[in-house]
Amino acid sequence: MNKTIIFVTFLLLPGSNCKAQEALTLEASIAIALNNNLSIKVAENQSEISVNNATKGNAGLLPSFNAGANTNYNEHSTDKVSSSTSLNFSYILFDGFGARYNYKILNLQKEQGALTARYNIENTIANVISGFYQLSKAFDDLDVASKNMVISKERLQRNQSKYEFGNINKLEVLNAKVDFNRDSSTYLKSQQFYEELVREMNVLLGRSAETKFQLIPDASEFQSFNLSDLKKKALEENADYLIQANQLREDELAVKKAKSGQLPSLSINSSYSYYENEIVGTNSNTQLAGGLNLSFNVFDGKRKKIEIANAKIQKQNTELEFQNKMLKLEKDLVNAYADFNYNLRVLELEEDALEAATLNFEQTKEYYQLGQVSSTTFREAQLNLVEAQNNKSSARYDAKKSEINIKKISGTLLQ
Repeated sequence: MNKTIIFVTFLLLPGSNCKAQEALTLEASIAIALNNNLSIKVAENQSEISVNNATKGNAGLLPSFNAGANTNYNEHSTDKVSSSTSLNFSYILFDGFGARYNYKILNLQKEQGALTARYNIENTIANVISGFYQLSKAFDDLDVASKNMVISKERLQRNQSKYEFGNINKLEVLNAKVDFNRDSSTYLKSQQFYEELVREMNVLLGRSAETKFQLIPDASEFQSFNLSDLKKKALEENADYLIQANQLREDELAVKKAKSGQLPSLSINSSYSYYENEIVGTNSNTQLAGGLNLSFNVFDGKRKKIEIANAKIQKQNTELEFQNKMLKLEKDLVNAYADFNYNLRVLELEEDALEAATLNFEQTKEYYQLGQVSSTTFREAQLNLVEAQNNKSSARYDAKKSEINIKKISGTLLQ
């Protein structure tokens, strides 16, 4: 029975698989996600669309030039074969600067596309990092559960030996067995949860859920932050805030573009055509035409006036949203900074608690082996140690996640 317990325990221990696996660090997770994550690819493609749209031709600043040709054959016509070609050219010389404003708007939309892509990428990477820390916490819990199971197994083996020599009664053995079974069940549940998070992490990384890897928990030190510097950095780098600022500039141009429709429009156009037909011989003629076109909107049912009024209202709304975004950004940053410092203090307390729980367990274990404390006291010290280990692990990863949140809000996550 003891050999079976030892063998099963070995199989269940984290990293007991002898086959070499990919070592997954936090940095590697970020790099893999940047290359493979499907949401990131979509964000990059959307940004590329806005880049493609930001051209002078798309804004209406370039001339239009087209050519056409056709040939006809009719057996019953005196004109057996006829053909023609034409070239047409047109260019808007002046449209109240509407095309220029449109070009500026397209360039702002290009910037908007890049900012939106960055915002989406940052959110995805933040999810990857959060998922990594959650997985690391589950890994730590699994390790604690594994070690706790070993402690319970040793206690069960010791009690079985004592019982065989008649030093304790059967009840002590049964209590130890109940505790071992409970700890084994906790381990299995921890292992199941860890494996589920492994699959979730693989999907976040844009690869098969069944990809095997060996997790390397993040052991980096915590950064120090200055709240004043963070506020300044956030106004310069926060993607969500910059998107709103960019939208305000776009709406300002939209008002000017709407007003441009009140000015006259001047365009130039020309055409060249060539016609040829066959009867007995060949006849052909050419024609060149061109001209200027001036138009001015005298009355359009006040549609342009309404368009301008609505553009101004939209600009006012964007200004209000921009102000609100600024207030929310400052609030979120102050909260994140406070959470980070709070979590660091909690971590310090949990580290002290773990140190005390470890000393208490080691002392209690020694007394228990000498028969100076009861199995109940030993079990209580054991559970206190497990709780302290789990609490310390939770506090560390909570602090790490709040550190990442500060970087995300201040716009420095991808840096």
